Amino acid sequence: MNKLKQIGLTALVGTLASVSAAQAGAVSVGGTMELSWTNLPEHKVTGQQMGRKKNITFSGAGEFSNGWTYGITHVMNDTFTGQSSSSMNLNMGGIFTVAYDSGTGGYGANSVDNVVPTAWEEVDYGFSTGLTDVGAVSKTHGVVNLTMKAPHSGTALSVSYASRVGASAVGDGGSSGDTGGHHGIDAYLDLWNINTKWIGIRTGVAAEKVSHPNNCRDELTDNNQAKLVCYNQKGDAYAGSIYQTLAIGPLSAGFQATYKDPGTAGGIENNTSWVAGLALTIGNALSISCGKGWDEYYYSSPILSTSAQDFDATSDKGQSERIHASFRGCSAAGNWGPLALKFVRNDVDNEGGKHAVGREDRGQEHKEINLSMSF
Repeated sequence: MNKLKQIGLTALVGTLASVSAAQAGAVSVGGTMELSWTNLPEHKVTGQQMGRKKNITFSGAGEFSNGWTYGITHVMNDTFTGQSSSSMNLNMGGIFTVAYDSGTGGYGANSVDNVVPTAWEEVDYGFSTGLTDVGAVSKTHGVVNLTMKAPHSGTALSVSYASRVGASAVGDGGSSGDTGGHHGIDAYLDLWNINTKWIGIRTGVAAEKVSHPNNCRDELTDNNQAKLVCYNQKGDAYAGSIYQTLAIGPLSAGFQATYKDPGTAGGIENNTSWVAGLALTIGNALSISCGKGWDEYYYSSPILSTSAQDFDATSDKGQSERIHASFRGCSAAGNWGPLALKFVRNDVDNEGGKHAVGREDRGQEHKEINLSMSF
């Protein structure tokens, strides 16, 4: 009996050892060091124009005995006082991937919020309010994602769910508390996403919905007449986007259009935006790109201005108003191994859908030169 027990224990230990060996992975440390010089309009520049960015990323990966793989990523914030984002994923045979994401925004609709090719940064980079896009759900902390990809064709469906949209990162055993009591779901569908040496094409759609349990639609179903006046949330928020990119040799182009309804009572009724751009790769090191974006803010009532001529010409008899924010920009980049030198020049009119009252509102500009080294 003792011999049988010993044989059984030996076999069990051997089995556990083999499982551990199959699951063992490696952890690597990487990061970047960036030095930037930023030039803003004269009325904006105050103090130091030189800036520095320092990132450290811990990455781990491994493979199970059945062939499934896993990966983890932890990114430290710029001041090294804690973690800025984290994610973990399980890939099941190259077709299904299940992931938990806390702030990286690399999954779901947020990963296709703007797929227009650029040499470095997008046309709305450097401004406090950029183009309207999708991804409010999948860029929050605490997102669960399922992605399914078909082999060869690049056809893919990615769905993300967050129980509390806008929540901050939560440690194990904790909860975010009440962040407004709304949950959200978003998704993107790549009809095809093909990349070869000489040609590439990607066509897809994305959508999101953020549910608000306390909104006008729910209140109006009650018999309480005091609730018939809605002050805050009119209904659920939702958005949709379509995108198309095409690459032929060194030249690539893209277009994306987005519609978003925040569901608020008063203020912004909806946004309609589009962005388009061209990029050219020269050899293995240099690339340049230019693009343009347009964002229409549709308000439920006119936005007050200090001057009558500042009202948008498309105002609807004072009952509603449309204000257009327009973006333009070009960027360039040179990459030599771990060293990269990059430049961007962007400008915007009517940023954030606001009236152009003075010169500080009529047009904003952002110029930046960036030197980065990765390790």
